[in-house]
Amino acid sequence: MATAVAAEQALKGRRIIKSNGTGEEHWRTDYIGTRSTGEGSASPQAFLIEMRAHETILPHFHAVDQFQVFVAGSGGLGRNDVPTLAVHYTDHHTGYGPINAGPHGYSYFTLRAKTDPGARYLHRPGYREALKPSRKRHATAAGLTLTTAPVLMQLGAMQTEALLTELDAPDGLGAWLHRLGPVTSLHGAHPAASGGQYWLVVNGSLVFQGERYAPWSMLYVGAADSALDAEAGPEGLEVLQLQYAQRESQP
Repeated sequence: MATAVAAEQALKGRRIIKSNGTGEEHWRTDYIGTRSTGEGSASPQAFLIEMRAHETILPHFHAVDQFQVFVAGSGGLGRNDVPTLAVHYTDHHTGYGPINAGPHGYSYFTLRAKTDPGARYLHRPGYREALKPSRKRHATAAGLTLTTAPVLMQLGAMQTEALLTELDAPDGLGAWLHRLGPVTSLHGAHPAASGGQYWLVVNGSLVFQGERYAPWSMLYVGAADSALDAEAGPEGLEVLQLQYAQRESQP
């Protein structure tokens, strides 16, 4: 069964943590799972990081595939500016970064189908020995446009925008932005041909099993779960579907 987390409830758990790379402080909100303690697991892991102005997260890699969604503030990834709204994908054991926050800070979700044992920073000894074979896929779709309320209210059937199409592969990896008018049915693709799916609400609201989920709420649908059956709220809905490959690395 899908796991659904309302933003309003999750954000009550915001807390200040220190970056393992720099020691700088920022806010973290756990949505699904908890902060890594050196042990990975087959359980999904999703959290929100809210960086301070001009903070930097140093280059690193993880042992699992992941999506990141940049939802507020401004900043860059590596040498490129990445304006919000943006979706970033990285294969396991693939270095990326730094993540640089601008003067207004930078907020992003990290979404994983499996819990990562912890970042391996490229400036520290021993990182090369921890690398494992990977397809090294990574890509960013930046500056995605959200629909204004009056236009969203006029939409009917679901419209879909494919993202990160350069990563298209038969293993199930993919990302899409769906736009739906008010009270429009949302029938997700069956997750069996994937490694799991996140559905992140970015505009309007989503109704699932009688509950309404506002922006920054999310649902996780595992590969063994039933396909998502939901609908747009009365103001319409824009939601990201982020789908993992069938063979994500075990930590």
